[in-house]
Amino acid sequence: MASNLPATGPSLPPTRVRTGSRDTIYPHRSVRAVRVGPGRVLAGLGAAILLSGLLAYFASDVLEVHSTLVGELCLLAGLPVTGWTAVNLFPSLPLGTTPLVRIPPFESVSVAARFALIASIAGLMLVAARLSFLRNLSYFLAVLLFLSATANAVFDTFRMDPAIFGQIWLRQELLVWFILPWVLLLLFVVPEPKWARGLAWMAFVLGYGLVFSAMRFVFVLGVLHYSGALFMPALWFLFGTLSDLLYVLFFFSIAVHRSSGELWGERSAWRSHF
Repeated sequence: MASNLPATGPSLPPTRVRTGSRDTIYPHRSVRAVRVGPGRVLAGLGAAILLSGLLAYFASDVLEVHSTLVGELCLLAGLPVTGWTAVNLFPSLPLGTTPLVRIPPFESVSVAARFALIASIAGLMLVAARLSFLRNLSYFLAVLLFLSATANAVFDTFRMDPAIFGQIWLRQELLVWFILPWVLLLLFVVPEPKWARGLAWMAFVLGYGLVFSAMRFVFVLGVLHYSGALFMPALWFLFGTLSDLLYVLFFFSIAVHRSSGELWGERSAWRSHF
C-alpha cells in the first residue's frame, strides 16, 4: 500500500536563474590578478623588436658562438671531426658552419647498434605496458624506430651527409630564435608582476636556447656517428623542435610559480611536510 506521507530527503537548493546578459566577460580567476597596462605591453614589444633586430644584425656572431660551442663539445665527447664546412641558411643572412663527422650507412653499422635498436623497441613496449600515461608516446616512438629500421634495411647503402644535417639543424634553430622573442613576450613579460624580471627571463631563455641547441646537436651527431640513420626519426622528434618547446615551457612553469606566489601567496597545502 502506497504511503501518503511526504517523502523525506535533503532539500535541493533553489536554482539560480540568470536574468539579463553581461556586456563584458570578466577574466578567468587564474589571470584576474594580473595587471596588464599599456606600459608593460609597449616595453615587451620593444624588447621583442630589439632582440629580433639584434639577432638579425649579429647573426654571424651568434652562429659563430654556436659553432664554437659545438666544436668544444665535440672535442669533449671525443667525436672525430674531420673538418668544417659552410652552409647556406636563409637569404640575406650569413653562412653557418657545421662539423663534418662520418655517418655510416646501414651496411656498415655495427651489430651493437642494431641490437640497441631492437632493445629500444622492446623497452618502449615494456614502458607502454607498465606506464599508461606514456603509452601513446612509447607506441609512436616504437613505430618510428620500426619504420626507420625497415627503410635502412631496404636502402642499406644510403649515407647521410653531415653537412646537410647541420644545415637543416641550423635553419630550424635560427628560425626558432627569431620567433622566440615574440613568444616569450606573451609568456614572461605579460604575466610577470615585475616587467623588468620578465625582460630578464626573455634574455635568459634566448641565451639558454643557444647553449642547449649546441648540446642537442652534438648528442644527435654522436648517435648518428655510431649508429648511422637508424635512430634518426626518433632523435629528430625528441631533440628537435619538441625540445625547444619543452625548455620554454619548463622555464615558463618556474616563472608562473614564482609570480603566483607573489600575486596570491603560497598555499600551505602545496608545501611539503617532510
